[in-house]
Amino acid sequence: MQVGTERQAGSELHAWRQFLARSTLWLGVLLLGSAAICWVAANWQDMTKVQRFAGTQGLLVVSALAAAWAGLRLRGTPGVRRSIPGALLALAGILLGALLALLGQTYQTGADTWELFAWWAVLLLPWALAAASQAVWLLWVLVLNVAATLWLGERMFSWLSVFGGSDTVSLVMAALNLVLLLGWELAAHRWRASTLIGPRILAALVISALVMALMFVGFFFGREQGFSGIAWLAVTAGLGFYYQRVRRDLVILAMLAAGVICVSLRFVGEWLLRLEPGVWAALPLAALLMAEAVLAARWLRKLAAEPRAAGPAAADAEPASASAGNAVEPADSGAPVAQLAPAAAPHAEPPWYVQCLLGLSAWLATLLLLVFVGFSGIVTSEEGALVAGLVLCGAGVAVLRSDAGPFWRQCGTAMAFAGQLLIIYGLSDSTSFTSACVFVLLMATAIYVLGPDVILRFLSGLLIAGAGASLIWRGLSPQLMRDDLLEAWLDFDPALSSVVWLPIAVIGAWATAVILIMSHRGGAKRDHALQPLAWALLLSVQGMVWLAGGISALHLPAMWQLNPQGALFVTAGALLPAAAAMAVLWPRRHVLTAGVTWGVPIALLILAGFWLPSPGVGFALAWLLLGFGLNQLRLVVFGVMSLLAYLGVYYYQLDVPLLQKALWLGGGALLLFVLRGLVWLVPRLMRTQSPDRRAPLPPVSAPLRWRTLAILGGLALVLVVANGGIWQREKLLASGKVVILELAPVDPRSLMQGDYMALDFAASRDITRLRLGGDRPVDDETLPGFEPDGYVMLRTDARGVATPLRIQPDVHPHADTEVPLRYRVRDRGVRIVTNAWFFPEGEAKRYEVARYGELRVGDNGEALLVRMLGADLQPL
Repeated sequence: MQVGTERQAGSELHAWRQFLARSTLWLGVLLLGSAAICWVAANWQDMTKVQRFAGTQGLLVVSALAAAWAGLRLRGTPGVRRSIPGALLALAGILLGALLALLGQTYQTGADTWELFAWWAVLLLPWALAAASQAVWLLWVLVLNVAATLWLGERMFSWLSVFGGSDTVSLVMAALNLVLLLGWELAAHRWRASTLIGPRILAALVISALVMALMFVGFFFGREQGFSGIAWLAVTAGLGFYYQRVRRDLVILAMLAAGVICVSLRFVGEWLLRLEPGVWAALPLAALLMAEAVLAARWLRKLAAEPRAAGPAAADAEPASASAGNAVEPADSGAPVAQLAPAAAPHAEPPWYVQCLLGLSAWLATLLLLVFVGFSGIVTSEEGALVAGLVLCGAGVAVLRSDAGPFWRQCGTAMAFAGQLLIIYGLSDSTSFTSACVFVLLMATAIYVLGPDVILRFLSGLLIAGAGASLIWRGLSPQLMRDDLLEAWLDFDPALSSVVWLPIAVIGAWATAVILIMSHRGGAKRDHALQPLAWALLLSVQGMVWLAGGISALHLPAMWQLNPQGALFVTAGALLPAAAAMAVLWPRRHVLTAGVTWGVPIALLILAGFWLPSPGVGFALAWLLLGFGLNQLRLVVFGVMSLLAYLGVYYYQLDVPLLQKALWLGGGALLLFVLRGLVWLVPRLMRTQSPDRRAPLPPVSAPLRWRTLAILGGLALVLVVANGGIWQREKLLASGKVVILELAPVDPRSLMQGDYMALDFAASRDITRLRLGGDRPVDDETLPGFEPDGYVMLRTDARGVATPLRIQPDVHPHADTEVPLRYRVRDRGVRIVTNAWFFPEGEAKRYEVARYGELRVGDNGEALLVRMLGADLQPL
């Protein structure tokens, strides 16, 4: 340890401290937010309602107040005055969603799901304005899109009947995100907001909504897409002009080009089929798609080569010398951050967005070629598929190894990949699963080596990953295999996920890490040769880890006794981040301190126990460390995206109970926050950093004052809305009339869905008959599409069970012996109070015998579902 020395600002040591400060802070925020959501979903009954609401609101208040304090305290540090408050407000925003979910879960309100997200978006807006953070704004955009999607989904049939167009939903979503995109661009122009991620996500949402409507709506609804076509043309022309002439963004331009390719696939394909019905239309259509991709790639590369005027830096973009968290090492102005590792020599290959565009074209052309081969009569048996596949592979590789132009190289890629898929189909009747997998592995490896094309190597790498996974699967569990190769690959038993898929994912992750390190250290030639395989394995591993189950650290000793092999793989997966950190830090130890070189792997070893139940978290962190240490920005972005995706999937995995998920994720988050503090504290204690120059803080500016007031005002608004809702529902529970409604029979296959029970009251079917006049059956197709909510008048018998008498638009008039109850018309059906009953995790059997639901109904017709009753009307 180099005690008593000071490192120059902008050094590699500073860059690592900057990365560690940012990663520990944001990873802790994500894990703690995920822990809160899992804790709410667990519906833990050992805590009272007061304790649950107090705990959630207390954590939310602490996060918001800490964000306000950090903004004031760090106002003299330009690089961090928004990063730490932004992270804390992002945490508060996630906790806000958890609080609203807890409110609906506790009181069984039965409110429309879109209302929860709508309230979430409204209450989050002041914090998004105050944070001026891209992460908080993206969270708000996500919540708003979910709210709009759910609202349109519940009103879909109403929209279809009123507007008469099946593309209305897509048009509304595209218009919403287009408005958000315009607002973001105005903010970028006026306040220099960041444009690196936000506009690209919004543009992707706009383009995908319109393109999907043009491609698929007509197939499912059988209607023309006139408005969608006009909107798509206008959006493509407008965004194309803006992002080419005003503010150049080649990624968005590549999205527009991909949209043109997809739309032409639909409409040119229909025109060719009308002109010459038959499978022969697939060949000119494939040629058209590849030609479009080649022209678009050439256009994008030309734009990339043109010089661009330097624009103003984004307001929330940190300078290279600023820390990502607290000021871990102040840097002199103009001092560059050293390269973390020597960057690989540039290779003459297109940018990543051009590769994605060419890959999309090659994939679509491959599908069209397979359609032609399969339906033209050229291939009539598995043996014929083998022969045709070998011919196509040879022809494709020959074209790629020649001096052919870009169009013919695209054709060669499509032929070679289609040939490999035909060979796999030809092996589907193989009597030896192992031999078939070995043949596929050798074939894909040969094509990978012989085919000098990045796209083909990536696609072949996917086949290598699939064949390798199948061989590992066979080696681990030979009794699971069948004689049919395709059936063995496609027929997956989820109960065996932790036994089969976790070992495959761990082996693949370690292999990927080794290949990434080898490709970087082997020079430009090896890097160019191994990168497609590394990215193919990356995507395959992430897909496998979504299916893999974890295990709690408390259960690991028992697993070592029962299944030592499985326990070894679980442990190896948890240790991957520490190994990745050592692999990138050890070669740079001469420019780093011992605290960084050894402290980071040791901290990751301690944290390994917390993500044993969630292996995907460890994998994502390994990609982050490798991407930063090997100076590969795309790998860092992939690590962030894979972490976000895994946390969303992890919630639905059943291997670990929700309460345990909450405890392990929360414990890991707290330890990460401790490590974030150590990143700031240790360099000062060990004197490996220049001492702080405690200059007086500047006066509080007017914008900062308004941001602080917005944070505090938003917090007050959240507390008023949440506690006001609690007070209203408690009042209804105390004074509402007791009403018992009979449950209607429900398909037992869909009765239990996770930790809630699907409900359908018998009274809802009676209301439907009353709406139809009492003559037609309940499932009649002529239900009105757009109809307001109403009230049903109930009368109770001697047991307290209520039956519907009539329906009316208002709560009055009604007799004293009648109880008004509000009903809602949703998705051409009637909903009374709620369509689900939430119960604590693991108590599904208890509520399978429910036959009645007990409600508390207010004088205004609003009601809450209190509890479920058995056939004897006794509480369950």
